[in-house]
Amino acid sequence: MSRVPSLKILLALIALACFAMLGGALLLQHLAGWEPCTLCIQIRLWLLCGGVLSLLILALEAAGLRWLSLVLWPLLLAAAGIAVYDNSHLVLIETGVLESSSCSPFPFYAFYLPLHEWLPNVFMSAGVCGQNDYSILGLSFTVWTLLSVTLLLAFCLFTAWRAVRR
Repeated sequence: MSRVPSLKILLALIALACFAMLGGALLLQHLAGWEPCTLCIQIRLWLLCGGVLSLLILALEAAGLRWLSLVLWPLLLAAAGIAVYDNSHLVLIETGVLESSSCSPFPFYAFYLPLHEWLPNVFMSAGVCGQNDYSILGLSFTVWTLLSVTLLLAFCLFTAWRAVRR
């Protein structure tokens, strides 16, 4: 019978997945010329939050501060969940179920945390929500991203369940 990896390995995999998706998006933007829309940028923020939070939880667990790490789990799950929500919204716009006017030209955080000014190469949106000309193996890039962040959320839920059960 196979054994499930330790919590530390699972948390490291969550961080790796978040940073890999973020890195992939940046590579496609800067090397392939794909322009991200506002919702794409928001998904990047949630991936960054998820990666940082999983590393913080990992560090707290390693330091023996499990009680403090438990406080961060809802934030990690929220980051993954909102990434799924924003990506679902984007797919609905792209498929015509929602109008593209439901996508603001400014990320929700722009007025409080101007990341687009501090790190424009990462958080500046230049694309229009719903105008996706990019596909991989016959599926639009936003569908692939939705599958990825949904798997990430499921993996975060499984890892949180494991953390609480210990």
